[in-house]
Amino acid sequence: MGDNHKEVLRHLDVLVVDDISAVRNILAQILRNLGVGGRIDAAQDGLEAWEMMQASKYDVVICDIRMPRMNGLELKRLLRATPRFAEMPFLMITGEVSEEMMALAVESKWDGYLLKPFPSAVLAKLLLKLLGKSNNI
Repeated sequence: MGDNHKEVLRHLDVLVVDDISAVRNILAQILRNLGVGGRIDAAQDGLEAWEMMQASKYDVVICDIRMPRMNGLELKRLLRATPRFAEMPFLMITGEVSEEMMALAVESKWDGYLLKPFPSAVLAKLLLKLLGKSNNI
């Protein structure tokens, strides 16, 4: 990873959304290891994430698909319908491989999609790609 990439990650604020605390913790550790130096906050579902986003600014959201109360698809739809969040990079993660998930990915025009478990280098590459098309950084 080049110096410019490290600089981008150094100031990145990330919201990780997953209903499994171990996954949230692992993602936070991977992000720190990649050089993310800003805030890494965690929410257990889309509803908690939405509430957190009202109070804080994030550069990117990394979100599981299947969660109680508000799932990742519902959160993404809500963000895209809200002008303040419409362009926010949104990375979906899932442990599910199915034709249904692939169809949802295409239909929902996800910014990025990662299948759990994934190597940290793949996460880093996708994050940098997402941030390259973002006006937030």
